[in-house]
Amino acid sequence: MRKSYMIFICLLSLASCQKVWVEDLQERAYDTIRGEYKLSMVTWDAPEPIDIDGDGVASFDYYQEWNQVYSGGPGYSSVSNKRGRLQVPYVVDSNADWNGPVNLQRRHMDYVFDIEAVIEGNTSHLKLTPQSSDTQENTDWEVELCGYGEITLRTDVTLTVLTGPEQTEEVTGHITLYYVRTKYTSE
Repeated sequence: MRKSYMIFICLLSLASCQKVWVEDLQERAYDTIRGEYKLSMVTWDAPEPIDIDGDGVASFDYYQEWNQVYSGGPGYSSVSNKRGRLQVPYVVDSNADWNGPVNLQRRHMDYVFDIEAVIEGNTSHLKLTPQSSDTQENTDWEVELCGYGEITLRTDVTLTVLTGPEQTEEVTGHITLYYVRTKYTSE
């Protein structure tokens, strides 16, 4: 009886160690992504550079072009254990419906994704999945954790660029947004 009691105690202690170990792996996985983020760079991958801000200088650096449009504030992005929200910058012509001179304004849209810690053997990684909803149109974006506290978003987009004071043109290309963590949060 005493021998079976000892075996039971040993098995119980091993089972409880496994649970702590799995929780530790999940915590380490979430540590790689939790925090507040800022957009650090946006690249435009297409045959021709774009001129979003209308200054007559085309560039493959979408972020520089977007920053030259003066109205609108910086985007706020945050990631917690189970959900991330990244602000995606874009530019709109506020006079588009009035057929007047082009008046550019900076805007942001939210890209929301779910985060799941996946444990495989003695390693863990994160699975990032776009949140599907009626309000989120950008579910075809690819979201990826590309380093400790670094996230990228990629997609093909059609942008409206200025070709003259009252003229715009649509161009299609591949865009990649790079976000870096500015503040770690432990939640």
